[in-house]
Amino acid sequence: MMDKERRGRGSLRLIRRMDIPGWLRLAVPAASIAGGFLFSAIFLLGAGESPLEVYGVMLQGAFGSSYGLGETVVKMIPLMLVSVGVSFAFKMQIWNAGGEGQLHIGAAAATFIILNLKGYDRKTTLTAAFLAAFFCAGLYGLIPAVMKVKWNVNELITCLMLNYVGTLLISWLIQGPWKDPAGFAFPRTAKFPRAGEMPAFFGTRIHAGVVMGLLAALLLWFILTRTRWGFEIQLIGANPKVAEYAGIPVKRYILAVMFVSAGIAGIAGMSEVCGITHRLQANFAAQVGPSGMTIAYLAQCHPLGAVLVSFLFGALLVGGNSIQKLGLPVSTVQMIQGSILFFVAAGTMFMNYQIQWKGGSRE
Repeated sequence: MMDKERRGRGSLRLIRRMDIPGWLRLAVPAASIAGGFLFSAIFLLGAGESPLEVYGVMLQGAFGSSYGLGETVVKMIPLMLVSVGVSFAFKMQIWNAGGEGQLHIGAAAATFIILNLKGYDRKTTLTAAFLAAFFCAGLYGLIPAVMKVKWNVNELITCLMLNYVGTLLISWLIQGPWKDPAGFAFPRTAKFPRAGEMPAFFGTRIHAGVVMGLLAALLLWFILTRTRWGFEIQLIGANPKVAEYAGIPVKRYILAVMFVSAGIAGIAGMSEVCGITHRLQANFAAQVGPSGMTIAYLAQCHPLGAVLVSFLFGALLVGGNSIQKLGLPVSTVQMIQGSILFFVAAGTMFMNYQIQWKGGSRE
């Protein structure tokens, strides 16, 4: 009797799309972001605020002046680097959730070089700091990669735990061996010499990190779409067993991709301490790691898409500071980000799958 009732009711089925039209790939994210803003408007109305006024203030704060636009780009730089790096790993279904820890390791490595490499010009000093940040963060990222390859340990868990190690290491350094003796009670290192500061552009705080981020995105896009390595990386992400059967060294790719992904996150740390704070200090890149993962997901793991979404998130952060004059907390921006993420996640499902109604029998 129950089987007959189930057959009579029918059901909804999700069927994976074999081919996703180009227009759908653009329309769904755009509609999802708009849906996130509309959904957030309900909460703003419930708080007695005008959504149009709040969004207008945010838009004015982020783009209404040269200062606001410059600060949007400044906020975008570390988000762009971290999201581009983790997007590269996500393409191969390697869940690098350790961007925050890798960023801090890269910042620490760059700081060590700058404070100890004296007597050299800016080009040499920054090049050494760049290489140190990339390689030290890359080696840090190899820890979960090696554990996955040798013992099949879930890299998501190990990356998350290593985030705490990286951030607490920074805390120990700036309160212990690297603490500035002239910094009074503030936990931070001594200020970097002139040779350790990144050049800024157009009289703003926009620094050379934006160039590094754009070049990294272009390079990874080229590798993924125009090279045999990129084809093999995407094949491993689609079906690692088929890739291994085809003779692709899957374990070697896991190590290489994780090294590069973590190294780019390390460059984000170097860009923050050399381009903005000019010293290593507490909370110099708060929430950049988690936001980078969110951006990578919203960009569907596309390196160039990550650049655009990072710019949007940078505008949200700068605009979020502006809405405080309306009496709203900065956490309002986090609510908007969460709404956008929810709608993009739902939109991605409908983009990858189509809904089909399977009618029940009349027996």
